[in-house]
Amino acid sequence: MDEKILSQVDPEISPLLSKFHLVSSSSTDKKTYLKGFLNCLKYARKADVLISYSEYSLSVYYTWLLSLFSRKPFIVVVHHVTEEIRGSNFLRSVIARSKGIICLDNPEVYEELKRLFPNKVILTSTNGVNVEDYYTSEEKICDGIFVGNYGERKGSKYLFQIWEKVNEKIDAKLCIIGKGWSEIPKNSVYYGFVSEKEKIELLAKSKVFVFPSLYEGFALAVAEALSSYLPVVTWDLKWSERYHVAIKVKFPDVDSFAEEVVKLLKDEKLRKSIGEKSREFAKSLSWEKAAEMEREAIYKIIRRL
Repeated sequence: MDEKILSQVDPEISPLLSKFHLVSSSSTDKKTYLKGFLNCLKYARKADVLISYSEYSLSVYYTWLLSLFSRKPFIVVVHHVTEEIRGSNFLRSVIARSKGIICLDNPEVYEELKRLFPNKVILTSTNGVNVEDYYTSEEKICDGIFVGNYGERKGSKYLFQIWEKVNEKIDAKLCIIGKGWSEIPKNSVYYGFVSEKEKIELLAKSKVFVFPSLYEGFALAVAEALSSYLPVVTWDLKWSERYHVAIKVKFPDVDSFAEEVVKLLKDEKLRKSIGEKSREFAKSLSWEKAAEMEREAIYKIIRRL
């Protein structure tokens, strides 16, 4: 655990860390990097396999270096294929040196990884959501809510267009949670990065989850919205096939997207009906299932060593 960020861990997540043996490290501070690396190396030598739980270079390179010095195999977990992976030959070469890749059970992610790493063992796992942590409230302060950082992949430019058209028909407030938003759509409130507790509360006090994302691995934000009894409106893209209870609009028909949002905002009975189906579907996205899939994938890769 990077000692620089340990104090920044959300209080809602901190109890989970008690289930792990945390090794003090540092991947960002030059003064303590070597000390932290040597500390991690001491424990890496005792492990059977090392796992990078992120596809981003900082995590992959750190795990790879530990693997080199400990002479232990490593596995890379890929949530989605980033532009960094697509554009960096060196990062791809390091991932190719792993003993295997575990990716989310998303056909789009799996197929692209097979093209990039045709000779690599690639197995699938999934993510989950603790449905019991989420709820709904009679008090509503957000008509629409979006959870995600600003960026092309998240469909930010479409969110501006959609909400503009929604407000041409009704007066509706959009709440945005995430990082990097220097501008926001008309009639919106920007909360920035919030705690888990505040995020759950805002989801509970919202009417519709508006999510024009272009590419996702698992889309945890959608799973959380469904757990919060929210109807989800998104694009009919390959990544969204997993969520058959979501209302899907043909990409990039902004007008139809806005119409679906307006229809839900005007019809409370319809909203609640779809919200109940959302919650029921979210129950199938259990962490127990995710843990079993990942454990099986790790064991299969280890057996090939």
